[in-house]
Amino acid sequence: MSDASDAEPLLEGINWPSRPAPPDGLRAEVLTKTTRLVRRRAQRRRWGVVAGWGLAYAAGIATAWFGRPGDSRPAVSDPPEAATQVAANVAAGEAPLENLALLSPNELRRRVAGAPRPQQIRLLRLAGDRYLFGTADVESALDCYRQVIELTPPADLAKRQPDDSWLLAELKSSAADSSARLAAE
Repeated sequence: MSDASDAEPLLEGINWPSRPAPPDGLRAEVLTKTTRLVRRRAQRRRWGVVAGWGLAYAAGIATAWFGRPGDSRPAVSDPPEAATQVAANVAAGEAPLENLALLSPNELRRRVAGAPRPQQIRLLRLAGDRYLFGTADVESALDCYRQVIELTPPADLAKRQPDDSWLLAELKSSAADSSARLAAE
């Protein structure tokens, strides 16, 4: 096996053709073309990143836009049914549905103080539902629902109503379980 040092004398004997001199301005022209190419690639990369951030931002806005809750006001029933419901509510000493449908959750909570107990529970449930579904204010909804639990007789806590929100249903279930445990002890 021969070393690389043995190959050097062999290469010295070869008559290599001389390189022609580069034309004037070739180096400058290659430099400008290469610089332009490198800059264009870097700029494309930057625009790609900017486009990616823009798409992510637009997707976030679209998610917020399409994911927002719909109208939180209850649907208005037919006029004969509404008149019958209003008459039944007035006979029971409750405020008409039309008045409550237009009130904010804060106004509903203000009306709780002077109302009879069944109407207090109704007003607090409506306020809690509007906080939860209308403004996604879970803390205020919890406050209203806790007051509903306190005002509701223990026997009625186990009864789940079809219009209970998920949060109120869980609070009722938890309160019913704890009162059953206390009764067992």
